[in-house]
Amino acid sequence: MIAVVGAGPAGLSCASMLSKFGLSVELFERDKLGGTCLNYGCRYINALKDVSDTIESLNSIKGKKHTLNDILSLSDLHNKIDNIHEVMRENSLESLTKKGIVVKFKEFKEEYEKDYDYVVYATGYDYPTSFEGVECAKYNEIPYIRKLPKKVLVIGGGTVAAEYASIFSTFGSDVTVYVRSKFLKMIEDDEVREYIINNISNFKITSDINVMRKMLNDNEYFNVLAVGGTPKYKTNEFLQVDGKNNVYACGDAVKGGYTPIANREGKLVAENIYNAIKGIPLKKMTYGINISTIRMPMNISVLGKQTLNFKTTYNRPGSGYYFKKSEKRGMNRIYYENGKVVGAIAMTPATDVSPYFLQYIKGIDVYNEFLEVYPSNDPFYWQV
Repeated sequence: MIAVVGAGPAGLSCASMLSKFGLSVELFERDKLGGTCLNYGCRYINALKDVSDTIESLNSIKGKKHTLNDILSLSDLHNKIDNIHEVMRENSLESLTKKGIVVKFKEFKEEYEKDYDYVVYATGYDYPTSFEGVECAKYNEIPYIRKLPKKVLVIGGGTVAAEYASIFSTFGSDVTVYVRSKFLKMIEDDEVREYIINNISNFKITSDINVMRKMLNDNEYFNVLAVGGTPKYKTNEFLQVDGKNNVYACGDAVKGGYTPIANREGKLVAENIYNAIKGIPLKKMTYGINISTIRMPMNISVLGKQTLNFKTTYNRPGSGYYFKKSEKRGMNRIYYENGKVVGAIAMTPATDVSPYFLQYIKGIDVYNEFLEVYPSNDPFYWQV
């Protein structure tokens, strides 16, 4: 019997693959099926982003600013999202049951490990709950907000912070982002980062700690903590937890990243458990090219390396951006090293995939191990 702890992307993919191998699986989830991704993370933010995109387009077409409350309340929006997610959760539970996977909605305790032949932890990050002694809202509290805040302070300068800030600003909140160092520091190209700050961002950014502290302790502000979490487990290259050969970990509990990575880690763990049972050598996890997608008033994709050798283009009007062209044109760069494409930053859906096709055209066959497209506004992801 195998216990999989956590029913997010990594846990679900692991449990499903184990069941395909004919192994008995019990899946533990202390909250909701789908984990952070479905209920609080990427899919939830996609839902908010769809609405903010509609408001942005309406603003561009009509030439005046609309807010979320002109369309529906935040409470009604969250109810609509949860209704859709509830259907997804029900379908997922039905699918798991048909596969013979037993789902237990309870917390898994370390002492339970002795009751199973193998245990897989897919439990996500550990996140802080306060900043400078002040309790702040974190990712799993945002879906329960029922009234749009007038003022929002977002603490953090990464992808999640940028997305929350962009969405709440479009919805009609007065948003300030506090960053300790650089905003979106995964973008090493300073010129591109400045372009994003000056031309794409629709919120204020400050690195002044005194300004932040004043807002943090001001009851007018709704404080959102969007700083990085900490993985819970250390593993070897086979994703076995250190010191425990029969215990594995995958997803954000180990590395953190994107849903395709979590899915692949979950499947690899399932394969390694099967291989261990059959006496077959275990497989190592490889991660390929780094990819980030940042959903702002104009979506930004960051992939591969950023070098000093690049070509720059600016967007023509296209689907979803036709009426925004004069406001937010969008910069795209393809980076080269030794005559080969090694990375890109793209700022429209149409160009999200262009660097990949360019590599393909140039004869670098990255599609030999093509895996999946996820989600609809993310670029292609592959293993190399």
